[in-house]
Amino acid sequence: YSTSISDERLKKDISTVTDALSKIRQINGVEFTMKDDESRKAGVIAQEVEKVFPVAVTEKKLMNHETYKTVRYDALHALLIEAIKELADTVEKLSENK
Repeated sequence: YSTSISDERLKKDISTVTDALSKIRQINGVEFTMKDDESRKAGVIAQEVEKVFPVAVTEKKLMNHETYKTVRYDALHALLIEAIKELADTVEKLSENK
């Protein structure tokens, strides 16, 4: 199970993600091979995400004591939700103009 505590009572300075579609367009969905175990995976590149949505990127020190960027994939949900809403608005406007 994957859950995050999301109760409004625990939050402050709440704002809606803006320009979500523009941000999404700057992030590539990629497939890649992990260097350590040759496993194939899919995801995003932390450095790309950090440029447009830094709240979704953190740094973590791994067992080799080097610090690496990590993506908080749950944070991307807000970006995706707002991008879908922007697309829905566009579709609605186009439908009205028929």
